[in-house]
Amino acid sequence: MENDISASLTEEWSKMVNPRLIVNRWIRSYTKAWLKKDAKAIAALFTEDAIYNSHPFRPATHSRKSILDYTLGALDVGQVYEVRFGKPVVEGSRAAVEYWTTMKEKVEDVTLAGCVMLRFGKNGLCKELHDYWVLQTGKIQAPLNWGPLKKGSPLLSNRP
Repeated sequence: MENDISASLTEEWSKMVNPRLIVNRWIRSYTKAWLKKDAKAIAALFTEDAIYNSHPFRPATHSRKSILDYTLGALDVGQVYEVRFGKPVVEGSRAAVEYWTTMKEKVEDVTLAGCVMLRFGKNGLCKELHDYWVLQTGKIQAPLNWGPLKKGSPLLSNRP
């Protein structure tokens, strides 16, 4: 019964909006905000009652205000060099997308690679995020052909 309801809601959402457009717009906005270390802009991409799971083994964060507080801490890094997202897989109001970023933490460069699972509300804001990631010391380039970039992609790095 629950799967029938979920499938019905997903189908309804798909008819009302262009899910791929919503997801791609959200990813572009998130990328720009991450590069600028703008926690307020990131939090604004979530519904007021959103659930944010920053790591599989950490407690979930509930509410846009809590997401802002978490993001302020997560973005307390020296510099974000590059943020890349792969091509999202979109199914109705849900999406999955890989990411790869390099940044300078307090004194050393690090690479963060992961995948986020997203669920969107009718308003195009994210209602639920599950993040699966790994952090490695050093500035490591993404593997060849990882998340191919389209020519003219917007603001993907802070490199000169």
